[in-house]
Amino acid sequence: MNKVLLLFLLLPFHLCFAQQGNPILIDTAKKFDISRHGYFYEDRNLNLNIDSIINLKQANKLSPLTVGKVFSKGYTQSYYWIAFDIKNTLNQSVHLMFKEQSSSINRLQLFKVDTTGKIHRLGLTGDHFPFRQRPYHNRSFIYPLVLAPHEKATFYLWADKRGQNMYMPMSIGRDIDIIQAEIPQHTLFGFYTGIFVFAVIFNMLLYASVRDKIHLYYAIYIFCTLIFILEEEGLAFQWFYPDLPGLQDYMRLIMASLSCGLLIQVMQLFVNQNPENSRLYRFTTYYKRFCWLMSIIPVFMLFKSFIALEKTVFYINNFLALLTVIVLIICVVERIRAGYKLGWYYFIATVMLLFGVFNYVFNTLGLTNFNLLKPNGLVVGLTAEIIFLSFALTQRYNFLKKEKEILLEEKSKHQVDLADGIFNAQEDERTRLARDLHDDLGGTLSIIKLNITAFQQKVLKLTENDRMFYDQTISMIEKACADLREISHNLMPKNFEKLGLIETLKEHFNSLNHSGKIAFEFVFQVEHPIESATEITIYRIVNELINNINRHSMATKATIQILSFGERINIMAEDNGIGFDPDQDKKGLGMQNILSRVNYLSGKIQIDSNRNGTTIVIDIPLKP
Repeated sequence: MNKVLLLFLLLPFHLCFAQQGNPILIDTAKKFDISRHGYFYEDRNLNLNIDSIINLKQANKLSPLTVGKVFSKGYTQSYYWIAFDIKNTLNQSVHLMFKEQSSSINRLQLFKVDTTGKIHRLGLTGDHFPFRQRPYHNRSFIYPLVLAPHEKATFYLWADKRGQNMYMPMSIGRDIDIIQAEIPQHTLFGFYTGIFVFAVIFNMLLYASVRDKIHLYYAIYIFCTLIFILEEEGLAFQWFYPDLPGLQDYMRLIMASLSCGLLIQVMQLFVNQNPENSRLYRFTTYYKRFCWLMSIIPVFMLFKSFIALEKTVFYINNFLALLTVIVLIICVVERIRAGYKLGWYYFIATVMLLFGVFNYVFNTLGLTNFNLLKPNGLVVGLTAEIIFLSFALTQRYNFLKKEKEILLEEKSKHQVDLADGIFNAQEDERTRLARDLHDDLGGTLSIIKLNITAFQQKVLKLTENDRMFYDQTISMIEKACADLREISHNLMPKNFEKLGLIETLKEHFNSLNHSGKIAFEFVFQVEHPIESATEITIYRIVNELINNINRHSMATKATIQILSFGERINIMAEDNGIGFDPDQDKKGLGMQNILSRVNYLSGKIQIDSNRNGTTIVIDIPLKP
């Protein structure tokens, strides 16, 4: 009990000793840990100067830094002071560098107080000053320090990060080692920047090639995220606008808001989200527009300092970053559940981004102070998302290509079914018309002829002129009956369904050879049965070829050939007539009928015609 009481009484003296006698001992090591030796103080009233903080340190009013942790306090509207003692234990001068690598501070000033109490101002710098004003030209804030042999000094760092996240990784090391440590960092960021730039160029080229707006929006999104990352690391200020201090803070907010809206836009295009297939479409559209509206607000902060507005925008942007990723996942899951399998690619890419965004936002809000991966979780998460989503965009084209092929196949099948329906309806109408002509009109003409011939005995008593009129009438009736039979036969050959294609054509050619001036030869070899609809169409084609030969060829001989080869039918028509101009005569009704029927059967036609005759070859695939 007495020991506990003694320790309690000695605690204030221990704290006093801790703030006054715990210096960083400079020896032959390359780097030194500030967190084990430093203290901080929050100036909420914004009224402390260097003399005030020296007095507070001497009065033990400063709080110790957390050992092994990055100094992080989340969003702040205060000034912060960091204090630490250094003692050179060597017999020679040492050249050190103090590095604050958050890369984003409004104003920063380092003071050195020697053992005599003299204050040395080592330079005022920050984002609110031109880049050339930095003590050492680097994306991070670096102060060169020189300590004489066995010199002891106290350093005070004043930091103004109002309106931002108070996140300040600090280190002290030998100058050469601090500079060398920057090389792999710059190399790493060069690597990631190269990936981002390549992705931007790749998507812009795709947009120029295919004119798909998703590539334009995605290229702009990648560009905005690249600028945001470079802003976070201080590289954009160093490379692009070193003489425009203060712009860095607002560019980050603008790029963050634009990126959120653009990412929603890309998602809508990628998963084909629209009012017909998503109940969330209206919400995501308004949310996207709100993000873009938020990108305008930081512009007004360029003209005057509004801490309240900066704080509001700060929290809204961090909230938007988290909400955007959550909205993306919910929307993509909705489309996946609706059967849109391509959404899995976007889901995986978004999950990769999720870890990086949460790591960044939690660090920004001061809830955590570590990075999952180097250089930081956000850079790695964004890079993984961009690489995978760029791959997913190529898969999207394969998916859309297959989907288009399926739609075209369905459309083609629908058109074929529609054509089949029209064709069958036409054939049914032809059959009905042929039957009606044969049965009704043909019967009527036969009765008329019988009735007139019944007066044959009375014809002898007629005058010669009346008898000629009678004979002419009988001749006209006989011709009408013959024409009717021909028309009926052309509409639907008699017994076609019973005889089939070949036997019907054989009868037709026998009839032509008995009554016509052209000697027709019919050659055939059909090994497999032909579908009835295809048979009647082939008959129509052959019949039209015969009609063209009879009417226009002036031939004396003609050959019609029908041969089957596996799953194909070959039709060839040859004559020794005067020929014709295929290009000109294709416009005729007869050739148009032939071409339309060949196209209906998905066939091909070749025409070779000259003054010695004509050869027409038609190749037709048989349906399985």
